[in-house]
Amino acid sequence: MEAKQLQKGAQAKIASTGQIVEVKRVSNHGFSVVRFQTGGDYMILNDRLETLEKEEVQH
Repeated sequence: MEAKQLQKGAQAKIASTGQIVEVKRVSNHGFSVVRFQTGGDYMILNDRLETLEKEEVQH
């Protein structure tokens, strides 16, 4: 299994729905606590999350 680079405070995408969430807490036991943009904190399995690559902005 590939280790994901989930970090507290980062944004991630739920793979099945495409929703963007904020990572509040990452556990070593395979799940994270995330906050939805509409409100509420929930536990979700890490394998259900995808990390978001930040695009570089060129001026």
